[in-house]
Amino acid sequence: MTDSARLFFLPGAGSFAPHVILEATGMEHELVRVVRDDAGVPVEPQAYLALNPSGRIPTLIWPDGTVQTESAAISLAIAERAGRRDLAPAPDDVERLTFLSRLAYLTNTVQVAILRARCPQRFADGDQARAAVVAYAQAELAVLRSRCAEWYADGRPFVRGEALGVDDAFLGMLIRWTRLTNEPWWGDPVLGAFYERFHAQAPVAAAREHEGFEIRPPAGT
Repeated sequence: MTDSARLFFLPGAGSFAPHVILEATGMEHELVRVVRDDAGVPVEPQAYLALNPSGRIPTLIWPDGTVQTESAAISLAIAERAGRRDLAPAPDDVERLTFLSRLAYLTNTVQVAILRARCPQRFADGDQARAAVVAYAQAELAVLRSRCAEWYADGRPFVRGEALGVDDAFLGMLIRWTRLTNEPWWGDPVLGAFYERFHAQAPVAAAREHEGFEIRPPAGT
């Protein structure tokens, strides 16, 4: 056993949301950078695939040695273990059900649509089939962008009020992913303003500084 959690990460990848939540809670943690080969397979640390056979990032090792995977699940668990109801409503909170639905929507629907637009080779073989996957995903993302923008249309800084939540952190992470799609979501006035607020938060800025990436990288990078 150790005194801190270990987060296996790649800059700006799916590990960014749990990294932000670790910073927000002040939970002791160590960052371990994962290195992938040209095929996207993790090669460092050498034991990574034993921890997470899917090869996806992130993975978190809790101080007691428990291994946890999946970004949304890790983020939620960190908030709950820290007792931070501002980050994630407690089970007895009336907002809990909507919060869980929103988080599942982001990871099951929005994230998958972004991946189809960015990585069609994961979903189809052949140029024509992949072009069809991208076209469908781009159309879907336009609809999803409008739905997510509605969460902030009433002028609230974050989706549940004044405080940053796990759901906001997950959306903020995904907005940066859209840089490799036809229309980065920060181009939407409402989501662009949210994205600025998100990156102005101290835990977000701290995580971004540790990982060393730009808020709005050039298109295609």
